[in-house]
Amino acid sequence: MIRFLVQGSEPAPYTVVFDEQVGRVTAKCSCRAGAQGPVGQCCKHRTAILRGETEGIISGNAEDVRIVQGWIAGTDIEVAVRNLAEGEAELERARRKVAAAKKALERVMSR
Repeated sequence: MIRFLVQGSEPAPYTVVFDEQVGRVTAKCSCRAGAQGPVGQCCKHRTAILRGETEGIISGNAEDVRIVQGWIAGTDIEVAVRNLAEGEAELERARRKVAAAKKALERVMSR
């Protein structure tokens, strides 16, 4: 079990816990999004660690992110994290395209 303290948007840091047993990785976060539902949403704090990001970790064990990365290497979790990153990149491209289209519409209508 690896426990991280992550500074989020609230004054008190969130506790993010990863555990690996018999090839099964679980993760919990004390943030509001992570506490919803029976297993919680996959909040940005857990997702960041699954991506290998260490920003915001204040517990002094940021190097343990590599251990978590090792736990998910070659698993469906790694594939899902990659798919999430690809989806987020597509969403960002779509947002930029919509913003450009709105500006173009504005220019055309202001003639």
